[in-house]
Amino acid sequence: MKQPQRFYRYAARGFSLIEMMIVLALIGIIVGGIGVYVMGQLSKGETRAARSQAYEIAKQIDLYRLEFGNYPSQSEGFDALINPPSGEPLMDEVPIDPWGNEFIYIYPGEKNRNKPDVRSKGPDGEENTEDDVGNWK
Repeated sequence: MKQPQRFYRYAARGFSLIEMMIVLALIGIIVGGIGVYVMGQLSKGETRAARSQAYEIAKQIDLYRLEFGNYPSQSEGFDALINPPSGEPLMDEVPIDPWGNEFIYIYPGEKNRNKPDVRSKGPDGEENTEDDVGNWK
């Protein structure tokens, strides 16, 4: 004699609200940690870009000295690179730093002896603070 087939009805089990909240909280913590890391890298990248720009401007100033025998005076500043006394301009325009501020020309330099300083105000936008970036080590 054949046994009748038994159909077992398994209850479909879902996730409880607490389990879903724990998973969402863990995902939020991971995404938040990644966001903080990425923002830190972005800030470092802006600082590196400003330093690189300052060094490039300083190279053009050194070319000016080779061509004309001296560095531009403090009053001439970067304008001497755009409108030199004679010949072709060394730069079309002086770039702005990653924070939207103009670079500052100081001659004679405060950080570089016998050479000019090219300085960015840094992320805070204020001059002569610890976060200033320029063509010095």
